[in-house]
Amino acid sequence: MSLKRSNIKIPLVASIVTVIAIAILVKLGFWQLDRAQQKQQLFTDFAQAQNQQARPLTDRLSDRNSLNRFELISVTGQIDTKRYFLLDNQMVEGQPGYHVIALLKSTQLSELLAVNLGWIAAPRSRSEIPTVELPQQELTIEGLVRISQANQFISQVFEEQHTKWPKRVQEFIPQTISEHTGIALKPYELLLVSPQLKGFRQQWEPQVMAPEKHQAYAVQWFSLAIACLVVYLVVLYKLNKSKQEETP
Repeated sequence: MSLKRSNIKIPLVASIVTVIAIAILVKLGFWQLDRAQQKQQLFTDFAQAQNQQARPLTDRLSDRNSLNRFELISVTGQIDTKRYFLLDNQMVEGQPGYHVIALLKSTQLSELLAVNLGWIAAPRSRSEIPTVELPQQELTIEGLVRISQANQFISQVFEEQHTKWPKRVQEFIPQTISEHTGIALKPYELLLVSPQLKGFRQQWEPQVMAPEKHQAYAVQWFSLAIACLVVYLVVLYKLNKSKQEETP
């Protein structure tokens, strides 16, 4: 089936397929540009956080505005030494390990506050769960606010075979953790900045794809869209040329 405009013959099905393909490729290109902008904002927020002074959490909770990503806050409390989480699949310089997420109880807060103490190396055996010595004394900590979003590719947060503490988890979303454990948590966690605790490694710079890579992917998608259009036009030209040559 084809459409005819003057002496130009346009194949209908091929034209529709080409338009759809180009639309999809262009949409993917703009999606990558949007992702690049998001990643750039993430790195910008983290860089700006390095120059701020810690504000007491109680002061921020009295503000009408919500906490900002990577905002530096301070809070005083005591860590639960028996209950903590091991965030799985955390790599540092090629070595597998865990982020240790402790629960801080503060008289200033009605819920417990999750505090990521940093990275520890994983034992050689997957079946071995590391034990961690946590500080027992009251602490005043400073940390960066982290507001997590659920990973759509993770279907099971907890490992069913490990029912005791510590609990190994595939992601740490305070709301999800609360639903599974019954522990009331603040809807964010803190990335520990101070004090420096022995045995933990803090490396909080976002470990995500650089904005430049997203931009490069966007260029690829746009290039494919242009290539698709060029191929269509070349085929259309050759088709009509052959038809004209066949016409007496």
